[in-house]
Amino acid sequence: MKVEETMKLTKMMVWAAAAVLLLTGCQNENHNGFFKGETARDEVNKFGEVQASQGARNDAMLYSYHFTGTHLNSLGRAKVLAMLDNCNDNCDAIVVHMVRCGQDDVLAQRKAAVELYLKTEEGPNALTFHPAADDLLRITKTESGKADGSSDASAADSGSSSAGGASAAPASK
Repeated sequence: MKVEETMKLTKMMVWAAAAVLLLTGCQNENHNGFFKGETARDEVNKFGEVQASQGARNDAMLYSYHFTGTHLNSLGRAKVLAMLDNCNDNCDAIVVHMVRCGQDDVLAQRKAAVELYLKTEEGPNALTFHPAADDLLRITKTESGKADGSSDASAADSGSSSAGGASAAPASK
């Protein structure tokens, strides 16, 4: 009988301790400067990003798994972007090496995909030059929140007294 009572008491103490720990929870305090704040974490993340980009730049190789068909997939785009990240004025030109990326036509298409991804143009983006009329037609849908273009502004336009003002009929001549 004594063993059972000891076991019950032990279980109750364990549950009580667990409840106390759960109720007190983790406090979000600095612990007298022992743990650093957000800026220290940002510095560590920046250090990791610089190391990753330096590694990608020094490796500079794309393999067949960086492509889906003849196009760069998300892994390939991430690798190419990592090669370009954190590059200051002192970075040399990057040569991307294509290792076992196919033969003849497939290799040529994959090279073109990488070059297209890195292609630059001088001047403004000509694709942004378009008339605003189409966008202005849809503005009522974005402003009112209604998909059909109708709005609750008709009550305000009609001069209803719900806003506290008196309605006035337009004078006719």
